[in-house]
Amino acid sequence: MGTGGDPPKKVLGERTSSAIIIILPCIFAIVLITALTTAYLSSQRRRRANDVDGKEQKKRLEKLESHIKAEPFLDWTSKEKKLESECSYSVNLCVICLDDFTDDSQVRALDCHHVFHQECLDTWFARWNEYCPLCHKPIIPGAKPARERRRTWDEPAPVAFII
Repeated sequence: MGTGGDPPKKVLGERTSSAIIIILPCIFAIVLITALTTAYLSSQRRRRANDVDGKEQKKRLEKLESHIKAEPFLDWTSKEKKLESECSYSVNLCVICLDDFTDDSQVRALDCHHVFHQECLDTWFARWNEYCPLCHKPIIPGAKPARERRRTWDEPAPVAFII
């Protein structure tokens, strides 16, 4: 047999199985708690970021409204008769939504003489697009692009950049 200090094989097997029964659920619980905590914190951060984005988008739309007034399409076309004679295309389609303009459609005309439905351009601009969808000239000339102003170094980097 063995020396007096060696435990029998049956006792050693019981210790191992009881350790597995205790340790594995603890590890599972720790992983589960970590995952739930991470998901909760990221959803809170995302909600705060959406709130900030919503406020910033509202400011952007107010800035757009102060620089480019909406007007009925019929009024815009009467002012842009010169454009029709110089261009080989007719302006009757919003290239953002691909829908035709009606005489009473509210439109926004940019300095580059491209015209869009008011709602379409507002949505385009609110999504941090700074340039005309057709010619890529600035929507608001002389304005500093918002993407450069948007992220500061005081904000923590996203987890994807850390990994």
